[in-house]
Amino acid sequence: MNSGLKSAQVSEPLSLCVVGAGYVGLTAAACLAQLGHFVYCLEADSEKVSLLSQGEIPIYEPGLKELVEANLANQRLKFTCDPSQAIENATVGLLCVGTPPRFDGDPDLSQLSQAGRTLVQSSDHDLILVVKSTVPPGSCEALELIFQDTAEDRIRVNVCSNPEFLRESHAVWDFFNPDRIVLGVDEPSLVALDRLYPSDWPIIKTDRRSAELVKYASNAFLAIKISFANELADLCSKVGANAEVVLAGVGADQRIGSQFLKPGPGYGGSCLPKDISGFIAVGEAVNLDLQVASAARKVNTQRSEDIAQRIETVLGGLSNKKIALLGLSFKGGTDDTRYSPAIGLAEVLVEAGAEVVAYDPLANIFGKPIPFFRVESPYVAVEDADGLVIATDWEEFGKLDYQYIAKLMRGYDVFDLVSKTDPIKLGEAGLNLYGLGKGFSIESHSLLWTSLLWAM
Repeated sequence: MNSGLKSAQVSEPLSLCVVGAGYVGLTAAACLAQLGHFVYCLEADSEKVSLLSQGEIPIYEPGLKELVEANLANQRLKFTCDPSQAIENATVGLLCVGTPPRFDGDPDLSQLSQAGRTLVQSSDHDLILVVKSTVPPGSCEALELIFQDTAEDRIRVNVCSNPEFLRESHAVWDFFNPDRIVLGVDEPSLVALDRLYPSDWPIIKTDRRSAELVKYASNAFLAIKISFANELADLCSKVGANAEVVLAGVGADQRIGSQFLKPGPGYGGSCLPKDISGFIAVGEAVNLDLQVASAARKVNTQRSEDIAQRIETVLGGLSNKKIALLGLSFKGGTDDTRYSPAIGLAEVLVEAGAEVVAYDPLANIFGKPIPFFRVESPYVAVEDADGLVIATDWEEFGKLDYQYIAKLMRGYDVFDLVSKTDPIKLGEAGLNLYGLGKGFSIESHSLLWTSLLWAM
């Protein structure tokens, strides 16, 4: 545990209850305990509670296991299935359950509603419930009405917004090094919330609806930025430009910035896909067509089909072709496969007639139906493959022995969708490298005559 984590402390610790031991809840519970609070984490899955109470965590997140073990040892962190035990001494409860999209794209707040009602029904004192989950504007007010109706007459329930901005695989670092903490509070007297985080952290205090919309808008903008980078990469392929250089030049402008401005197989994970859909749904609810966000979602939805078509063109078809796919998680450094672009691409390739054999060092796909084979080594995956696709940005994929891979493969084509490989080394191995926005030269169109025409 680094010294930065040890030095961050609150001056007046609280007794807290965190509902949910998923990515958000477990990270929040462990990190808040590390700040000095006394935290009960309420989780319905008794088997998970048993494992967590022994310091075993069900997700991969760098540094999180160490935090859980340390705060179990000092008794600032405990896990339980019993709501009454979890809320007994807590005046603040943090709701960290899922808000997945419904079939129509609207957010499903039923888990959130149930979690809050469970706490209220188990409490004999006033409560401040803090919504960490991503919700549309107005949700905290609606939930407050539901919870207050559930509570006994003498109990007062306040609902506030405190959206999380943690990146998977960097969640612990992000918690202790925030670029902003957003607190949405309509009741100024709720001073307990001022004690949640160290006073010198960058805290933005605002009304609930604004706080709720900050999270939606942030993720929608990131999705737009990724989709723009992918469209620009496609344009570079068409005109014979180098997307890597073009995007680096664009990102060097401090008004724009380079983060999330790289071509790839599309955005995925638990946040961006559902949050941009939720953002669009909020607009629809007030009769506003959010055209930029809708276009970004459309670009991302089509991404797998577009990439598969390019692979098919290079390989001369996909029927009966064997494709080695490196990467299944939605990004490197995590085992999370929710809305993974890599899996989406694999499904499209299989549907087109290809046999896909995949490798990922950590991806969690247990219990999920998959139309491809998964093996335990990248070298097993590439045996007799007609093409190799690198779809997730794991560091190890840039350090593989491509001389050996060239001997194992039947074909010679490598499709690096995340820019992890060295073009020189692949060329020396006799492999053909195709990237996004610079390597699909078969798509290039001459602009010379068009430009001459425009100039006349």
